[in-house]
Amino acid sequence: MNDSIILINKNKNINQLNLRTWKEKRDDWIVVSIWLAMLSYALISNIIIIFGILRSTTMRGATSYWFIISLAICDIVMIIISLVHLVPATAFHDSFIQVDSLRNIVMLSLYDLFWYTAVLQLGLMAFNRFISIVYPMEYKCIFSKNKTKWFIFIMYVLGGVVSLPTLHPCCNIVWDSELYITRYLADFSWHTYVDMTVNSFSLLLMVISYAIIIYKVRESSRAMAKYQLTIRTRLLFQKQSSDIESTKYNNRTMSMLPPRGQVSKKEMRLFIQFFVVSLVFLITWTTWQWLPTISDSKWAYFVMTSLFFINNSVNPTVYIIFNTQLRRELCYMFCKNKTIKHGQSGKSRSNNPAIKMLNYLGNQHKSDHSSTDGDMINSNSIVCGCKSSLTNNNRPEDV
Repeated sequence: MNDSIILINKNKNINQLNLRTWKEKRDDWIVVSIWLAMLSYALISNIIIIFGILRSTTMRGATSYWFIISLAICDIVMIIISLVHLVPATAFHDSFIQVDSLRNIVMLSLYDLFWYTAVLQLGLMAFNRFISIVYPMEYKCIFSKNKTKWFIFIMYVLGGVVSLPTLHPCCNIVWDSELYITRYLADFSWHTYVDMTVNSFSLLLMVISYAIIIYKVRESSRAMAKYQLTIRTRLLFQKQSSDIESTKYNNRTMSMLPPRGQVSKKEMRLFIQFFVVSLVFLITWTTWQWLPTISDSKWAYFVMTSLFFINNSVNPTVYIIFNTQLRRELCYMFCKNKTIKHGQSGKSRSNNPAIKMLNYLGNQHKSDHSSTDGDMINSNSIVCGCKSSLTNNNRPEDV
C-alpha cells in the first residue's frame, strides 16, 4: 500500500514536471541566466576585495578593514548557497528539491545565519566610523584589535541565534522555485517580528551614525572657514595700520590660505557611500517585508530576490569606487609587470609609464586632503581642528 502511494506521488511529480509549459521553462531560464550573471559578479568582486586587503600590510593590520573582510565572507557564503541551491532549484524545480524538504530548510537557515550576521555588521561598521570621526581619541580603546575580534565573533553568534528558530517547524523558511522567493512554510510565523527588529535596529544605527558624521563635518567646516576669515581680516587690518611691519604682515597674510573646497568632496563621497549601501539594504529588506502583501506576481518576487543578490555585490563595488588605497592596491595586483608586482623595486619600476601615473596619483592623494580612503577617518582633521591631523591621510585605520 505504501509503495503504491509513493509510486503515485512520483508519477504526480513527473507529470507536473512534464506539464510545465514552454513559457514557464523560458521564464525559468531567463531568471537563472540573470541571477548567474549577478552572482558571478558578486562572487568575483568580494573575492577581489579580500585579496586586495590581505595583500596590503597597512590595510591588513587596520581593524576597520576586518569588518570589510568579514562582510565579504558573509556575502561569499550567501552567494555560494545561492549558486548551489537556489539557482538549481529554480532551473529544475521538484526534480532537484522538494519545497518542504529538510535540505531546503537547512540551506535557507544557513543563508539566514550569514544574512543576519552581515546586517548586524553593517550597523557595527556605522558605529565604528562614528567613533573614528566624532570621538577619534577613543577609537583605539573601543576598537582595539582584541575587542574588534570579539565584536566580529559576537556578530556571528547573534546571527546564529536569530536564524536558529528557522529550523523549528513554526518558523521554517524555504525556497519556492515557482515564485522565485523565500517564504515561511507556515501561514504565519512570529519570527517575522524578530526579522523586522534586527533589520530595523541595524538600519536605525546606520542612519543615526552617518547623519551625525555628516553634520559634524559640515559644522566643523563652517567653523574653520569662519576662523580663517577672521584671521585674514585681522592681518589685513594690521598691515594697513602699520607701514613698518607691512612686509612681515604681507608674508603672514599670504601664508594664510583660504579654506579649501575639499570638505564638500568628503561630504559627498561619504554621503554617496552611505546612501548606496544603505539604500540597497533598505530596499531589499522593505520589499521582502511588504511586497508580498501588495502583489502576488512571480516577477515582483523575482525583483525582490534580485535585490538580495545586488546587496551581495554593492558593498565591494562601493569600496572599490570610494576607497583610494584599496583601489590602488588592486591596480598593483592586476598589473602583469613583474616590477610592479614586487612593490618598491626602484629603477625599472619608476621607468614604467603605468607606475609613473600611479605614483603621480598617489602624490596627488597625499597632497589633497579630499582624497581619502573611504572619506571617513580623515574627516578627523576637520572635526578636531588640529593641524597635525590634517596631514595624516594615511592612517591604517582609514576605511
